[in-house]
Parts: sequence; C-alpha cells; structure tokens
Amino acid sequence: MSEKTTCKEAVLLGLYDCLLFLIRLTPKLMIPYVAQGVCFFGRRFVRRDVGILRDNLEQVLDIPKGCFAAEKFEKRTFFNHVCSALETLKSCCNPDKLQIEGKEKLSELIEKGRKEGSGCLFITAHLGSWEVIGWVLSKLSNSKCHVLARQPNCKALRRFFEKFRDRLGMEVLFADRPLILRDMVKALKSGGFLAVAMDQRPVGGRRASVEFFGRETDFVCGPAIAAGMAGCPVVAVFCVRKGPMQYELISREVVPTGHDISDTNELTQIMATEIERVVNLYPEQWAWHYDRWQIEESIAPVVPEPAS
Repeated sequence: MSEKTTCKEAVLLGLYDCLLFLIRLTPKLMIPYVAQGVCFFGRRFVRRDVGILRDNLEQVLDIPKGCFAAEKFEKRTFFNHVCSALETLKSCCNPDKLQIEGKEKLSELIEKGRKEGSGCLFITAHLGSWEVIGWVLSKLSNSKCHVLARQPNCKALRRFFEKFRDRLGMEVLFADRPLILRDMVKALKSGGFLAVAMDQRPVGGRRASVEFFGRETDFVCGPAIAAGMAGCPVVAVFCVRKGPMQYELISREVVPTGHDISDTNELTQIMATEIERVVNLYPEQWAWHYDRWQIEESIAPVVPEPAS
C-alpha cells in the first residue's frame, strides 16, 4: 500500500516540479549565471555546510580559514556543486542533452564483465554529477542499474527523487531497509550492476576504518562485503564537469573478476584509495561540506541525505 500524501507534501512536491520545469527552460549558457546567483543569495541558508567545509579544508588540506586560497576554493566548490545539480536536473527528462566523454572506456569495462559472466559493483563519490552515472550505466547496458541510496526524511523530497531517478532508468535499493546486503549480493550474482556513492560517513550499520586523506576514516563496508560474496569486479567511475552541460567519465577497474580478496577492510581500502586519487585530480568538484571526520564536537550530527 502506497503512503498517503498530505496537503503539505503535495504542495512541496508541486513546488519541486515547478522548479524542475523552470530549470529545464533555462538555456544551458545561462546555467553558470544562475549558479552564481544561487551561491550568492543561498549561502545564508547553508551556514552549517560552509562551516564544515572550512573545517575540512583547514584540517585536511591545511588551508587556513579566511585566507585568500580558502575563500577562492570555497566559492569554486559551491559554484561547481550548484552547476552540476542544475544541469543534472535539466537533463533528467532528456539526458542526451548532456555531452559526456569517456563512454567508450566504461562500455569496454561493462562488456568485459559480461563476457566473464558476472555482475559488477560500480563505486563513485559525491563529485561532479554522480546521479548521471546511473543513467549512463543503464544506457550502456540496456538495462536498469541498481543504485544504493539513503531515503530523505521529507516524503515529498523522497517522491521527487523517485520520479527523478526513474526517469534516468535507475532502480533504487535503500540502504536502511532490512536485508539490504542480501539484495545487493543477489543483484550482483544475477549479473546485474550496482552503483554506490560511498564517501559519506556511515550512519549505523556495518563500517570499516580505512586511511583516507591521511586520516583514519569510517567508510561503509557493505559494498566490499557484497563484492567479496559475489566475487564480482569493482569498477570506479566518476562523472566530472568540464563546462556547461559537458562532462567526462573517468572509469577504471580496481578489483578484477574472481578476485580472492576476502578481507573487507582491504577491499574497502582499495575503493577509498581510488576515490582519494580522483578527488585529488578534481578537488573543487568534491563535496567537502559533508561531516566525514567529525571534526568538531559542536557540529550537530549529520542528517541523512540521498546518495547514489
């Protein structure tokens, strides 16, 4: 039985749809200007995120708060996030409008997995346009791609994301549902694809402690457990922004088919190292505003956000 929508949720969902309609009408060359306006007027509403970003830059990248380099990095980071979000939403009804390079390499990795008769775990991070990766995988494989995500607390926002991801051909597995690990393994053993953005701090459940940017960091370890049980390859794929509606896929196999790595921490460390490598290539496109390291006790706990 589907959940009943309240009047407030219906209004919110209508506002989300109107916003999506306006974004779709925005010419692609205007996206950067709209993003600049959003960054300028919207900063007061994301002060907590700004504070976490500044702490992360200072303690992880040794960029002191308030210096010119920190302010420049901060502005470029939020600008890139807003541009990628707007362009992803603009393209959700017609993803072919996006110019995406690097599909050939990813297609080769997909075909390699098919010939070897296994599913494939695709790992990514909150960098560039991570939502587009699910659509690309669905298109290249001619089948729906399973994505692991967290459910937003707001029902209207949850339904909005359901509609959005369905348009991009994704089948969502929610991380907080019972027996999620069983479903992940089942999808992989049946020859399916599972995509996971695994760079947020775990909220409950299984976790592994790995080295990430020179710091001991908790990572979700469910993907590594599933890949180990299914014996499937692990491919890292990222969709980085190059310009207005222009993106590039960076993909690489980090664990081959039939691997005998049974240590969950070792597998998780391999994945984390690859994510760190690509973040270092495109640092201003990564979401530095997530509270991954619990830098200050005064910062409130993270509210679960949607990830894919």
